[in-house]
Amino acid sequence: MSTTAISIRLDSDIKKQFENLCKEFGLSTNAAFNLFARTVVREQAIPFPISLNGSESEKRSRVAQKALDRAQSLSAQEAHEWTDEEIDELIAAHRRKKRER
Repeated sequence: MSTTAISIRLDSDIKKQFENLCKEFGLSTNAAFNLFARTVVREQAIPFPISLNGSESEKRSRVAQKALDRAQSLSAQEAHEWTDEEIDELIAAHRRKKRER
C-alpha cells in the first residue's frame, strides 16, 4: 500500500494536548489520524457525535470516552498498518462493550 503525506493546521495548544493524549493511549499522532481516517471511510460517517445540543462538557466526555475505549484496544506499535479486519474487530468490540453497559 502506498502512502502520502497530509498537512493540517491545529492550534498549538490543542496539538500539544492531542500529542500528550495519544502518548497516554499508546498511539502516535500519525496512528491516531490514520485510525480516524480509516474509520470515517469504512463507516461513511464521523465516528463520534456532532451536536448543537447538550453541554460542551457532556459532548467532550462522550468523545473522550469513545477515544479512550478505542485507544485501550490498540497496540502501541506505531509502525503497525491496521488491516480492515483488525479495525472492524475493534469497532465490533467497542459496540459489544457499549451494548453491555
